[in-house]
Amino acid sequence: MPDPDYSTNSNRRCERCGAAVSRQFVRVFGFDNTVHGCLNCLTRTQLAVGEAAMRDGGDTDDVARVRWPASGSP
Repeated sequence: MPDPDYSTNSNRRCERCGAAVSRQFVRVFGFDNTVHGCLNCLTRTQLAVGEAAMRDGGDTDDVARVRWPASGSP
């Protein structure tokens, strides 16, 4: 039996390019069970800063971005 965290189905697809993505990928990089970018259409840097959770073409001023803690902040 395949591992359910890494199996893919037609409901888990990248909204940008349509590539199949795993449940684990959606959990880590997506938002609200949707992913708007994957390794096929975004760079690893773009994934790391949260672009897969943001809709393409949306107004980035209205999007709540993930704030990474700075090394010198309390």
